[in-house]
Amino acid sequence: MFSVICSSCTDMIKKWELLTVGSGLVEIDVWPYIDNLAGDVISRTAFGSCYEEGQRIFRIQKEQIDLMTQRLLTIHLPGGR
Repeated sequence: MFSVICSSCTDMIKKWELLTVGSGLVEIDVWPYIDNLAGDVISRTAFGSCYEEGQRIFRIQKEQIDLMTQRLLTIHLPGGR
């Protein structure tokens, strides 16, 4: 698993280096990259494919989480106040 994590991190850092080529100091919003890194590590270890290939599955899972969260907030449970 360590080699998979290192490979995913290396890919992310290479993308960052491409953004900074020739421009010196650059401010980068790292959250999307960290989110993709987590998905990439999970998909490489579980399915043997990179995040881009499993992106559809992760998008559907995020939609399911959003729907479940919405439903949990709308369900009335007695004594749940």
